Amino acid sequence: MIKKYLVFFLLILSSSLFAKPKYAIGLFHYNFQYVAGDYRIESRIVKESLFPALQFFEKHPQYKVDFEFQGYAIETMAQEYPEVLELLRKLIERGQIELVIAHYSDQFFIAYPALDLQKSIELSDEILEKNNLRRSRVFFGQEIQYSPGLAYALKGKYDVVVTSSDPHSYYRDRTMPLVNVNYGDNSILGLIGAGDKNLKNFEWAWSFLDDGEVFNTLDYNSDFYRVPEQEKKSIDHFKKLEEEGFEFVTMSELVEIIKNDSDYEIIDYPFIPEGTWNMNVCGPFMWMGRQRSGVETDGITRALSYELRGEILVAEKLIEYAKSLGNEVIKLFELLKEAWEHLLLSEVSDSSGWTPWLVEVQYTENEVANARMILDKIFKELNKILPSNDKYFEVNTKTGKVNIIDEYEKNNYSDDYLPIPIFIRAKDFNVEVKKISENTHKVNIFCTRPDDGAVEIAFETSDKIYYSAGTGEETIAEVPTDLKHDPAMTLSNGFLSLGNEYSIIKDCSVEHLAVTWRQNEKRAVFREELNKNNPSMKMTFYVVKGDKEYAHKLANKINTWPVFKIANVNNQITFEKIFPLNK
Repeated sequence: MIKKYLVFFLLILSSSLFAKPKYAIGLFHYNFQYVAGDYRIESRIVKESLFPALQFFEKHPQYKVDFEFQGYAIETMAQEYPEVLELLRKLIERGQIELVIAHYSDQFFIAYPALDLQKSIELSDEILEKNNLRRSRVFFGQEIQYSPGLAYALKGKYDVVVTSSDPHSYYRDRTMPLVNVNYGDNSILGLIGAGDKNLKNFEWAWSFLDDGEVFNTLDYNSDFYRVPEQEKKSIDHFKKLEEEGFEFVTMSELVEIIKNDSDYEIIDYPFIPEGTWNMNVCGPFMWMGRQRSGVETDGITRALSYELRGEILVAEKLIEYAKSLGNEVIKLFELLKEAWEHLLLSEVSDSSGWTPWLVEVQYTENEVANARMILDKIFKELNKILPSNDKYFEVNTKTGKVNIIDEYEKNNYSDDYLPIPIFIRAKDFNVEVKKISENTHKVNIFCTRPDDGAVEIAFETSDKIYYSAGTGEETIAEVPTDLKHDPAMTLSNGFLSLGNEYSIIKDCSVEHLAVTWRQNEKRAVFREELNKNNPSMKMTFYVVKGDKEYAHKLANKINTWPVFKIANVNNQITFEKIFPLNK
């Protein structure tokens, strides 16, 4: 009998000694712009959800997780909820909560060039330094946005990008959890939520991956008030993992565990276009064309911010020019920073995605207006210190070069015919074509809303197309043809090579819509679902014949780094974006 019990004891001991380790990671994504512009809900999120969640973890030090905020949230807590920020700091300092912070505003950043995200991170880092907080080098984006272009945009600032199961599962089959995301000459680690969980030497699982608000509320469904049943459900999941032998670690710790596993090979990740969580809604198209609430104006909303960024870049370069002339410009740079803050707030995702309320759509309009009021102050001051005469300034927003030109020749672009076929679905439409050069045409397309609201503008493609991934405008990438679904892409710099001898460039400051490549049809489709109060739309494209490298450079000059004509006449500064031919 003693031998029998001894054998049983040894079997239990050996199974525990040789059992694979289990690790659980959790990510709480808090969004103080959940209902952008509704500050009652912002306050409720802090009091009903965030603070109670922090108190739970304070009482249970065995649970480690990551908390993600936008920089604006830290700024708001410091100003209005110092006790909440102090508890967060306490849990960070004892190593229980890892702080994940990137963008200042919960932007739809994959729709804009890398600079916007980089400026956003810069603002967040300043807020963290001011409040004596240190973030991790883990990147996690609003709407769990992913783009291979992040390898370029985040270089030197972050070590790993975290995704949910999508966009990977939408486009491809299984993957390993930790991979190298390569884009152009840049690379960053990716922790892919869809990655295999049961590995050779250990297992891993999510203890939580969701909006932090749903840890203990039902978000909209409980008006963001705390719901005990929901809180218990979330806590029970932590307890269940603990009973199953999971060790709770931060995401950085899990990455290190995987990197140090001698049997694990970090492979190169196959190309996946930019996307979000829940890709069944067609990813970027949800925020850049789809209508669900009946009040959305996606193309206009996204273009408002894009147009504003050009104006801010002009102001920045003119301030630098004024400084080079020996003028004192400290206050102007302070105003410029405020303008950037409002721009980044205007790029918030919720003003055009899912089912935005009217207050959310108006939030972008209001923040653009706020930024322009600041720009007015800047230009009034510049008017006092810049030369005033009948000459013009030509400002290159990329190089900062300012040329003084006596007189501008008027554009004598001639009417022409379309060099390639365009397919339009609308109640009525009108197409204007101007010939800019032998190989470049400007195409303005005006459409009116059909009964079902859906307008489509489509271009024929070949078997291959090329573009620049969101936040990765400096690189040309081929879109894979082995994806499980038709890819939707933001065209954050407007560039799309059709794979034949033509490229198109979307002017992102007119209407900024996503494109979907319908591979079986060989068509690149821009679709906007117009609401009844927004019965028309206009898009501007440049059709470029020739090599895609030239069209790519031109796209960045039109959108990412536009060239402006500035006049300072009669005590008034005016500016106009010009076509950068030979610029």
